[in-house]
Amino acid sequence: MGISIVRFQQPDQPGQWGIVGGSVAQDQIAVLTSAYASHRELMDAWFSNPGEFTADGLTRITVKEVNLLAPVTRDIQIFCQGLNYASHQEEGGIKAGKGENLIFSKPPSTICGPDDDIIRPTGCELLDYEIELALVLKRDLPADTRVDSGNLLDYVGAFTLANDVSARDFMFGAPMLQWFKGKGQRTFCPTGPILYLLDPGEAALLSNLQLTLRLNGDVRQDAATDQLIFKPEETLTELAAFTDVNKGDMLLTGTPGGVILNANRKVGMAILLNFTNDRKRREKLVKSQQSVRYLQPGDRLTLSLKSTDGLRDFGTQNNEVRDAT
Repeated sequence: MGISIVRFQQPDQPGQWGIVGGSVAQDQIAVLTSAYASHRELMDAWFSNPGEFTADGLTRITVKEVNLLAPVTRDIQIFCQGLNYASHQEEGGIKAGKGENLIFSKPPSTICGPDDDIIRPTGCELLDYEIELALVLKRDLPADTRVDSGNLLDYVGAFTLANDVSARDFMFGAPMLQWFKGKGQRTFCPTGPILYLLDPGEAALLSNLQLTLRLNGDVRQDAATDQLIFKPEETLTELAAFTDVNKGDMLLTGTPGGVILNANRKVGMAILLNFTNDRKRREKLVKSQQSVRYLQPGDRLTLSLKSTDGLRDFGTQNNEVRDAT
């Protein structure tokens, strides 16, 4: 079995790493004595000698005493998949099926802690959420590497919970669309709290995880990762064919149905009929969404990641939305 790691900060202290779960009480962290500058260094240490990662004899502190940080550091690339669940395709007005693998990126400056506020940027009217399983690479992915179910865990070393927060009006507000701007704002990728380091025999676990997102207590997204259309091995093979993927980089594997965006015929017409008129296209898009309530200051998002049998907990995010000041 693998191990659950968190990164945290105590008042006036640098970031530290600790073990949660297993022999550690649910509300406690066993503080690791080694200082790791990045999650890559920590993963290297674990995969070199997992036997050294024991909670025995370590100082224990309660979760309430610390500020939980994202368990991945920002010196990475973030690759993302879109429309990778049939339920999300259907709500987007797309016939469910295996077409093109939609791949895009987010800047690492989007990464924030699992309990941090999500900042709605100035001018944004259509702020949306997207719960996702994020995979973390344990080694570089050389050009043209072929990844399959048999060697997947040679490359994927860990997973965590992520929220691909999206400003829908920014995404569709310029010619040829603005996905990078719409998904790349600061705080648009709450990550963690747990970085689960996989045991070599746990490949099947990646297809047996349950993603649940609640908005102000109401379930909005709830799906299992066995519903992924393009499996991680397919996407990593495709990425390796055209770009460098490095140790520590993160792949967000797509979100299930239940996002706020109401992608109806009006949305499509607003974009197509005003494709060369930025101002009008954005106005029409926002107007088409007037009957839908997007994220507002004070809204609270609760995201959880568990095994599908409910017996293993891989962390919960709690974020409040607030406006930029």
